[in-house]
Formats: sequence, structure tokens, C-alpha cells
Amino acid sequence: MEERLGMEEESQEKNGAKLRGASGVLFLAIMFLGYAVYAADRTVLSSMLKPISAALHLSNTQIGLLSSAQYIGVLAFVFVAGHLSDRYGTRRIILVGVSVFTAFTWLIGFSTSFYEAFAFRVVSGFGEGLFWPVAMSAVAKYFGMKKGRALGVFYVGFDVGSATGSSIGGATFALSSDWRYAFFVAPLLGIAVIAGAFFARDTFARADGKVGAIALGRDALDLLKRRQVQLMMLFALLATWASIWQVTYLSYYFSSVYSLSVPLAAFIMSPVAISGGFGKVLLGNASDKWRRNRMLVGTSLVVVLLYAMFFSASNVYLGAAIVLAIGFFSSSIFPVMQALMCDSCDGKTGTALGLTTTAQSVGTVIAPNTTASLFALLGVGRATAINAVVPALLMLMVALLLKDPRRAGRT
Repeated sequence: MEERLGMEEESQEKNGAKLRGASGVLFLAIMFLGYAVYAADRTVLSSMLKPISAALHLSNTQIGLLSSAQYIGVLAFVFVAGHLSDRYGTRRIILVGVSVFTAFTWLIGFSTSFYEAFAFRVVSGFGEGLFWPVAMSAVAKYFGMKKGRALGVFYVGFDVGSATGSSIGGATFALSSDWRYAFFVAPLLGIAVIAGAFFARDTFARADGKVGAIALGRDALDLLKRRQVQLMMLFALLATWASIWQVTYLSYYFSSVYSLSVPLAAFIMSPVAISGGFGKVLLGNASDKWRRNRMLVGTSLVVVLLYAMFFSASNVYLGAAIVLAIGFFSSSIFPVMQALMCDSCDGKTGTALGLTTTAQSVGTVIAPNTTASLFALLGVGRATAINAVVPALLMLMVALLLKDPRRAGRT
């Protein structure tokens, strides 16, 4: 076992050098842009949630369902996509995924009722479920021992997309007073991602390496029996539950609790996403040198403390400042977490990331609905706080149980 891990590390160290090569930069740029479009498609809804709710006459329950509809779609495909990518490769799955979530985000702009918007949102989630774990798997495999840094850069695509999506929402609504235009503009870059993935056949082949060596179903069950994998899935669920409000309800929170206008509340998401991007790159890179389990403990503790400060802040300027720090630390958890999962899977990268993203998808389905269901009872502020602080505390407890399987020598 140790000898095999050593050989894998030596091979992956060589692969890590690709991050500095032209092919590595181009490959990462395609994946980065894909994740940016993915995120823009998500955050454009949250930035327009208040005008959509008014235009389509949504109840609190329907607000929660619409906010989680895309995540329901993701949950339906995310594990299967990751597992199949270990057997059949990543490129074709990514192409289908981006095509689906691009097309169905456009269609949401034509919705005239809750049921149409919900259906289009679910199907766009199918495409996201195909893209998300498979793109991460391709990046992790391609960059090997530098996957912490590469995944950090990849994850910044989500922050760039989040900032872009919320800005598109705020700008189009400010110019037109119509929420529909945001859904026509946000997914346009999906066309460039489809073209890039279509022509990058050789690069994807190098990322996949040898595929087809796993036994479908059996290898996934073998991973699921491992305590480390089970703890990683639980951590992924809680980390997502604790942070998903920043994507689904941050603008809604500021407009409801602090009475900000819709465009201003939407624009607040942009600096938070940018802050998160810095956190992902810096701490993702650091995790290639330091023990990832220890980093997750420290970051989780900081997030708990920042949440306590944010949800007790009564001044909008103080709240805005604290939420920038929240964006930095809470976002940085995810590339470190995924890199640790890759280290724990004996080369079954797509399957392993399919498991963590499945756990995350459960969190993204449960959390928005749970939060929205408490709006009428507790108000937007308290409901959001409970659904952020409680899972963050549990996340910290689970982080204390995680191990870093890499060899001793990294501090």
C-alpha cells in the first residue's frame, strides 16, 4: 500500500508541473469558465428572487422550492456522473452537462408561473450535476500533487461566476425593471465552454489517463465502507448546509433585514464572491504543503466565530464588512475538502468526488427549504442564522475527526 502510494505521489508530482505549461493553463481556463457559467446560472436567481417572487406571486414554500430546484436536479445526477467518469472519461459528460444547464437557464426567462420556472430550474440542475464532479475530477487528475492549488483556481470560477451572475441580475433589473433579461444574459459564455471542451480532446485524454479500470458499483461501495470517506461526506454536507445561504439568500437577507434596494443588495454578492476567490486560491495552494485536515479544523473554527459576529451585527456597514471575511474563509473550505477526498480514494477520483458532491447536493436541497420554511415563524434574519450557525458548529466537530492520508513530512 505504502509503495503504491509513493509511486502515485511521484507520478502526480510530475503531473503537477503541468500547471505551469500552456496546455495546463488552457485546460484549467476551460474548466474555470465552465464553473463560472455554472455559478452565474445559480446566483442570477438569488439576485432576482425578490422581483421573481412578486411577479410570479410565490409563497414562502414556493420560494424555498424554487431556490432548491436546481440542487434537486444536481442531486439526481451528481454521483452517477462522477462514477461513470472513472470508467468512460470526462470530456463527453462535461459537454452534455454544460449544454443542458446553459439551454435551460435561458428557458427560465420565459417562465410565466412557478411550475414552469421550477421545471426549467430542475432540468438545468441535471446539467450541473453532470458537470460539477466530473470537471473537478478532471482538474484533480490532471494536476496531481498540485491539485490543491489547481482546485483552488478552478473554484474561483464559481466566485467569478457568482459575482457576474449577481451583477448581471442587478444591472439588468436596474436598466429594465424586468427580472427576465438576467436569465437571457447570464448563460451566454456557456457557448464558449462547449466550443473549448469540444476541441480539447487530447488535453482531456491526458487528464483522464487510464479509464475503464474500475468496477461500476463495487468500487463505489468499497469507498463507502471507509470511515474517512463517510466522515468526508458528512463534512461536505454540513459545510454546504452552513454556507449555501450565501448563494441563495444573501441578497434576500440584506434587502429584507437591512431594507436595501434590490440592485444594491444584489451587488453586495459580488465583493463577497471575490473575497471567496482569494480564499480558495490562497488556502487551496497552502493545502498542498500543509495538512489538509488541520486546515479544515482551523477554517471551520474561524467561520463559526464570524457567523456569530455577522448575525449579531445591527449596522449594515459592519455586516457587509464581516460578510467579506465570511466569504474568504467559508469558500476556502471547499477546494481543501475536495483535495483531501481525492487523497483518500486510491485513484477513484471521479467516484470519490461524486460522493462528496452528492452529500453537498443533499445540503443544497435541504438548507434553502428549511430556511424558507422558518421565514414566517422567525423572520428572515433569525431563520438564516439558525441554518448557518448550527451546521457550522457540527462541521467543526466533524473536522476534528478527519485524517490526512498523505505521508508524514508535510506540516
